[in-house]
Amino acid sequence: MKQVLTPEDMNYLEEKLKAASPAPWRVVEEEDVDTVWVSPDVDGNPVALFDYRSGEQNKADAQFVVHSRNYMSVLIREIKTLRKRILELIQSNNMELQKRMDLQTELNELKTLMRDTNESK
Repeated sequence: MKQVLTPEDMNYLEEKLKAASPAPWRVVEEEDVDTVWVSPDVDGNPVALFDYRSGEQNKADAQFVVHSRNYMSVLIREIKTLRKRILELIQSNNMELQKRMDLQTELNELKTLMRDTNESK
């Protein structure tokens, strides 16, 4: 599994998000039944059935799918916002570094000028 999402990965996830049934989704379950349904709240027709594992595992997997769907757009937006902010900070840091380097160059030139002036006296 990848450790970093590329811009292409982000686009792929956004495409899948747009193609999926609209959020919010919810888990439809009965306490004493192992089968669990996942359904969008919009029309109430289930989009997934979890029934191959134990009841607790089915419920946990269904909750994971529902929360993943419900928060995917938030997560994508957050990733984009943070990446943009990181880029802004890097650019700002680079500008600050360049200013410091320019000041250091100017200081070195002044020192040289002062030394040359003192030596010529």
